[in-house]
Amino acid sequence: MTMKKQTAGAVTVAAGVVCVAASAAWRLGLLETWLAIVLNVVAFPFFLVALGLWWNAAEKEGDTPFIGY
Repeated sequence: MTMKKQTAGAVTVAAGVVCVAASAAWRLGLLETWLAIVLNVVAFPFFLVALGLWWNAAEKEGDTPFIGY
């Protein structure tokens, strides 16, 4: 299964929205502190990995370059 640039971009946006929404909801008092922390801790690694994959993904067919451990 290959990850296309569009798919990696969608995952990046979704994880970023979760992080920003959790932070905003906490700031407005809509979320408990622990829940906002859990949402950010879970979503942020997905954001970083998907952003790296999106950055390195080619527009044409081919393999996604190895970005390291």
